Amino acid sequence: MLKLQTYLGAIFAIVFALFSYWQLNDPDPILWVPVYAVSTYVSIQAFRNKTNSELLIILFVLSASAGLQIWSEMTAWEGFLTDGLRMKTINQELAREAVGVWIASFSFVMYYFLNPKK
Repeated sequence: MLKLQTYLGAIFAIVFALFSYWQLNDPDPILWVPVYAVSTYVSIQAFRNKTNSELLIILFVLSASAGLQIWSEMTAWEGFLTDGLRMKTINQELAREAVGVWIASFSFVMYYFLNPKK
């Protein structure tokens, strides 16, 4: 279990660092870079086997509810992509943002259940 948390922490740290980087040219990077930077930090801590159960619970509740809020703002499902990664509609951007936050939520849940010190 501890090795799995280490591997997943390394993978998600890289993924969330890339997410943070890609948000730098987003229209609202001041919102999204810190979201993914916190997820990167938590993933690095999971890699080091130094997770905090209380923090993981709080981050899960916040990120899962934020994802639901973002998802509910969509007026219609238009998918994630049309002809590339550029944003074509606001609904596509909202779908991508919600799923990105839910990926972070998923990682927090995994770290919580893989943490031997809970």
